Amino acid sequence: MNAASISASHTFRPQLLERRARLQAAATSVSTAYFDDLLSEIDSALQRIDSGSFGLCDTCHDAIEPDRLEHNPLVRFCLDHLSQEELQAHQQDLDLATQIQSRLLPPRNIALGNWDTQFRYQPVGAVGGDYCELIVLNDGKSLFFAVGDVSGKGVAASLLMTHLSAIFRSLLSLDLSLAEVVSRANRLFCESTGPAQYATLVCGRATANGVELCNGGHCRPVLLQREASQLLDSTGLPLGLFCGAQYEVRNITLGAGESLVLYSDGITEAQNPGGDEYQEDRLVGSLRDHFEQGVDAMADGVLQAVARFCQTRPPVDDMTLLIVRRRGS
Repeated sequence: MNAASISASHTFRPQLLERRARLQAAATSVSTAYFDDLLSEIDSALQRIDSGSFGLCDTCHDAIEPDRLEHNPLVRFCLDHLSQEELQAHQQDLDLATQIQSRLLPPRNIALGNWDTQFRYQPVGAVGGDYCELIVLNDGKSLFFAVGDVSGKGVAASLLMTHLSAIFRSLLSLDLSLAEVVSRANRLFCESTGPAQYATLVCGRATANGVELCNGGHCRPVLLQREASQLLDSTGLPLGLFCGAQYEVRNITLGAGESLVLYSDGITEAQNPGGDEYQEDRLVGSLRDHFEQGVDAMADGVLQAVARFCQTRPPVDDMTLLIVRRRGS
């Protein structure tokens, strides 16, 4: 048995056996023909694990897309060799996921009290796994903001992102500290997702007194001050790894015209044709170039600079940028 077969056996065999047991327990509630068809699908997948062909397309024998296999270990064809009926169903699912994700994205900019915000979200496909949030809190004076990146790609990742968004929106309706919100979100996300699923996340609250910031294993936010720029290190683990993880919150003071910038690694890890990455220093430089021009110009300037850097090389990951700026001249 090769390494791929061993991995499939450890990962998918228990799932398939559990499905088989559940199906047998519910045998009397479905027709015999339907029961036999479903049982045959499960047994066929178990046989493919034993023979070493699990995860390979029945038509071209290339690997089936990992996110599809993780979502449904019974699939037998890659996207290039779906039947017309399967292809139509897949497109309908993709269209629905796109609609749901677009409705979950916040307004492109929110101004509240002393704060201006601006975000840009560019998924690499029809849907993405980046998480972006801007919510005016119940007191009407504070603003919650967040950028995250869930594990996986495509529709599976977008579903995780939707799940994470629902968790935070529910918790933010309660009167909790930021540390408690993130700790509870981690526990709920950990208990309701698989062991290989997690999310890096940086989030905060902008209030009249300044900014509270919590970073769970995400890219280092950029603090743009008038005389200096600073990259703020993470203060915790990604969400979903350990249910009992604790999270620290740091307080940040921003002067008039100064900004806090959150982003996903699709920006800093974007590559040019030579394989060089955009990296943090170029991001900071681009932000500095547009420091005096406002949040809209800063956000557009970064994405334009990334596009110039990449030239003809297409993006391979979602790109998200969120700027929180204190008003003033």
